[in-house]
Amino acid sequence: MATVEDIMNLDFFKHNHLELVAGKQGLYRIVTRPNIAQLMNFSDWMGGGEFLLINGVGLGLDQKENMLQVIENANKANAACIAFEISQTFIPKIPQEAIDLANQYQLPIFTLSWDVPFGPILNTVYDFIVREERKESTIMDIMRNILFANVNPGQILQQTDYYGYDLRSPHQCMVFQKEGGYDALKKRFCEDKRILYLEQNEHLIVFYPYCEKKQLKNQLRSLLATEDVYIGIGDVCTNLMKYQNSYYQALRALRYLMVTKEKQILFYDELGLLTLLDDVDNDHNIKQYIMDFLAPLQEYQTHHSIDLIETLNVYQECNFNVAKASQKLFIHRNTLLQRLEKIAVLLDVDLNNFNARREIMNVMNLRKYYG
Repeated sequence: MATVEDIMNLDFFKHNHLELVAGKQGLYRIVTRPNIAQLMNFSDWMGGGEFLLINGVGLGLDQKENMLQVIENANKANAACIAFEISQTFIPKIPQEAIDLANQYQLPIFTLSWDVPFGPILNTVYDFIVREERKESTIMDIMRNILFANVNPGQILQQTDYYGYDLRSPHQCMVFQKEGGYDALKKRFCEDKRILYLEQNEHLIVFYPYCEKKQLKNQLRSLLATEDVYIGIGDVCTNLMKYQNSYYQALRALRYLMVTKEKQILFYDELGLLTLLDDVDNDHNIKQYIMDFLAPLQEYQTHHSIDLIETLNVYQECNFNVAKASQKLFIHRNTLLQRLEKIAVLLDVDLNNFNARREIMNVMNLRKYYG
């Protein structure tokens, strides 16, 4: 994706003295195409993301009210930015009120000299967008090859080096899942030129430069503040051959999150005992073990209106604390004690025994993992 900041840093615009006068906070905006505004109602035919060129001919932009209306219309049409060509006749200056409004909308406003022709500007912006799209397509192909094919590490590293990505340094593979698409997330990742991302099978896969777990969680929480998203994170990749494994680990962590909805970020190594299941190709046997263990409780609640399985689950989630569990279940302490006595009899276990408690916790965690 081509951002406003990418384009303003092109040599062409540096040589022609493109100057940012407002909207610095919006430099992350994605530019989809260049365009020229020749009518005041230009917002009616814009598709969003335009690098908008305006020389002011016929628009009366020497009048403050008209200049403010242009900025209102550009914001309404979701323009990426506006570049005004300054001239004594048509746009002598950008008034402070217009600068304030653009800052409010975080809409980048630039000025250019009147003598810079529109043609080279349009060509420069368009050519850069096309190159960025080709680059993005190539990077996606590279990521697919790393994750799903037998790769030649030397060739892959040459390609990523060429595009400015350092996969020789440690990364972590993340898998994101959310409803409503990933455009906003991709725009945010676009700001960090170290991050590679790929949308695949309704997920967003991200190669994220390694940092310590606490720091990484803090960075990701800024995303979670505005996005209803779940993130599974695999082990650190110190070479290209580890990305596939890290990706599948991230998927497994995400799978657990989507079942339990206990949190929004989960590292694979936080699955604990459940990581051992990756080496066991016998899902049926594990599910049968869960069913057999809970069968006496299931049989009892089939004939009674008491959910003993959920009672046991809440009890172990509350660290086998009767007061906390009864409060969470909205039942009296004595009622919970009666249920626990029934559970102990049906399962033939001592609920105060450490080994029995450990097995109950394991069963309940496996039950969550296998849905």
